[in-house]
Amino acid sequence: MDKKDEALVRVLERKSGLSNRSLSKMVGLPISTVHRRVKKMEREGIIKGYTTITDPDRLEYYPLCLRISAEPGTDLSKIGQRIAENDSVNVVLRVSGECELLALAMCGSRDAALKLLDEINDVSGIQKAESHVVLEAIKLGGIKIK
Repeated sequence: MDKKDEALVRVLERKSGLSNRSLSKMVGLPISTVHRRVKKMEREGIIKGYTTITDPDRLEYYPLCLRISAEPGTDLSKIGQRIAENDSVNVVLRVSGECELLALAMCGSRDAALKLLDEINDVSGIQKAESHVVLEAIKLGGIKIK
């Protein structure tokens, strides 16, 4: 990646729905160059996809932050993959420290959050799953929502 690709990625991270024409104007490159570079970054897996950032308060979601610890000798990546399969889970990160995995889920209700916790606690190899209710979402997916 060069500086031109980095500029394209920075803009797309903030506004993923922009047309090539708009991107072209924002980064000062010809439309054909923007199209070619974006397609190349998609093929190479630099750009994994495009998304919409929503405000959980406006959608009345019940967001949870989860800290997950595994039993010794457990494959953390497999546990993370299993947790990521749940549609309510938006983010799964393998981290260092007291817990080994962090997850962010946007549940439709308190009952859905409780069900998610039960499902996660049933995953083989999990020693402890600690949940924290998100009181206020200020920035999600690189976008300030408050």
